[in-house]
Amino acid sequence: MCLPSPIEFVMILPSPLPVLRTARLVLRRPIATDVADRHMIGRDPEVYRMLGADPRTLQPLTEEQAAAWVENIASHPAAWVIEWQGRAIGEILLDNAVEADRRAGLIIGILDPDALGKGLGTEAIRAIAEFAFDKLGLHKLSMRVLAFNTRAIRAYEHVGFIREGLERESALIGDTWHDDVIVGLLKRDFDALRSGSGGQTAEASYRS
Repeated sequence: MCLPSPIEFVMILPSPLPVLRTARLVLRRPIATDVADRHMIGRDPEVYRMLGADPRTLQPLTEEQAAAWVENIASHPAAWVIEWQGRAIGEILLDNAVEADRRAGLIIGILDPDALGKGLGTEAIRAIAEFAFDKLGLHKLSMRVLAFNTRAIRAYEHVGFIREGLERESALIGDTWHDDVIVGLLKRDFDALRSGSGGQTAEASYRS
């Protein structure tokens, strides 16, 4: 997974970017051991297909590419490594911010297949949503996902994201066109979900 170019977001971000802790995860800036963790994960064909890559063209991940993955996160102003059980398993970031409209995009990639299906994506997204709404004062978060990636869509919906649109045949994977689903989350909807959950929403703790 490649990060987009750095966003025009620096003015409203705290410095340094805080560590976000949940029940099972630590969302943090990169550290030296992340390179080895990323290299060990490699490129799982099914994981990469869900991210829009053609599994037939995948090559083994090199140490240099693992280091570049870590460097890309380090150079992005609003990106976190997702750490689970003491090791890096993916990334999550805010991007495409429009400060005047108080909105941004949210992108997540859990690259370790052993970490899938455990609700970790939902946990990470919820922590970033809390940070974006409570600390940055954003009004809306948006995400896009391949329509066949139903597991990811369920994770987004568990946090409160609502399907807002469909971009038909916007992703070419191999020889096949696929649709993208656009989902969005408003602060008031997230607040309502939190207040109606009886306090079960995992609150992230903020540490610089």
